[in-house]
Amino acid sequence: MPTGPSPKIVEHPRFEETLQRACRKHGLDEYLVDPVRKLVTGTADPGSFQCCNSGCTPCVKDYLRAAEMVLTSLGPAVEGRKRRRWYLLWLR
Repeated sequence: MPTGPSPKIVEHPRFEETLQRACRKHGLDEYLVDPVRKLVTGTADPGSFQCCNSGCTPCVKDYLRAAEMVLTSLGPAVEGRKRRRWYLLWLR
């Protein structure tokens, strides 16, 4: 299970690289990285990202999956993190 949001994660030396890689993998352009950054640091509520099932691209599920990828990649190295079931948010 991935770790929850943590403001300290931005201090990780590989944060930006991992964030960019996660966004590319999930089809998010460079200008769409900021919402993922906010999800990862906890400044955005993942509950407000809800899929409308219209088939749009990128879907909010892509943002959540990219955030999950960053948190699972870097989360164990960051102290003070909270555990959260992120996968439940993008399964809706």
